[in-house]
Amino acid sequence: MNQTYNCTDLFPTWYKAIDPSVTADIVKKRIDAINIIIELNDSKLWLDIVKIAYGITDYDPINKTVFETKFKDNDISFPITSNNNIVKVLAEISLCFLFESGNILSQCISMAVINANFFEQYFASDIPFYLYANDKNIEKQSDENIEYNEIEGRLLEKESELEEEDEEEEDEIMTKEDSLDLLKMVNFLNKENKKLKEETNVLWWLFGQHSSLNNAYFYDLGVPKMILASAQELFDLIIHTGYIHSAKHILSKALISSNNNKLKFKDISLSESIIAASPNIKQKLLSHGELGNLTPLLYGISLEKQFENPSIWKNAYNQKIGSGNIDKKFRPEEIAFQFYREIVFLNLYKL
Repeated sequence: MNQTYNCTDLFPTWYKAIDPSVTADIVKKRIDAINIIIELNDSKLWLDIVKIAYGITDYDPINKTVFETKFKDNDISFPITSNNNIVKVLAEISLCFLFESGNILSQCISMAVINANFFEQYFASDIPFYLYANDKNIEKQSDENIEYNEIEGRLLEKESELEEEDEEEEDEIMTKEDSLDLLKMVNFLNKENKKLKEETNVLWWLFGQHSSLNNAYFYDLGVPKMILASAQELFDLIIHTGYIHSAKHILSKALISSNNNKLKFKDISLSESIIAASPNIKQKLLSHGELGNLTPLLYGISLEKQFENPSIWKNAYNQKIGSGNIDKKFRPEEIAFQFYREIVFLNLYKL
């Protein structure tokens, strides 16, 4: 992979936390290893790298060995034992490189990073992998727009060339590159058409104020019952569009409707919103799966289903995710938005 990263200039500063005398040769070897790891396109490996970066210990030891081995292969002096600190720092740095790379897994893994720290239980690092993750989706949307604007420009130029040609010149045909541009544009327009249809469906959902999963109007359900339902129903409405940045605002609007159009919400905990939700909503949310620390809210529903007794499942949750988090109060749209992000992440992960 011959790619230039802005991260490259920052690598020595980040790495000095574990090696104050880091050399240019070591920097090159570490970056070469990171490039090899990115090229593997192994989503399970990257999810364990996220766990290592956060200090979560239930990762697959085989993936930790794979991660270490790639650095060892590029540098025989790389330590294989007593290396937890260096591996954690390299995991954080590797995530920064992944998010800058534009790799196919970068959006999915960025959502794992964001989801895992919903309760802000992990200490801030000097290596800003969380900030890189947070910026990833905005950059992706911007890059996509630039790409298709460039394709549109090339197609318009081709159209002008064809119009100017003499009708008798029948030898001119579209090149392979022209055909590829045309196919890309057709696919893009098809995708945009689906998005437009889904956006219309969302507007009708908000206008009608009716929950299909609960077969009731928003205002009859109330805020607690609408939190989980709104996340699932919004996802169902925009399944082709995928993650949208306005999702939090859309969910807030739906919850305001369930709050008799009052803008001021009463804060609510994850445990309260889980208990209030109907069984069919929770079952549908769990149909997406859950990945423990990486989907902390869905993990809560899974525990409630497993243990039923609130004191038991809440205690189990606190042991894994962090003491007091299950009963920590949030604005309702924050919880709904997190549920939405988790199911979008899981569906990206399955692709």
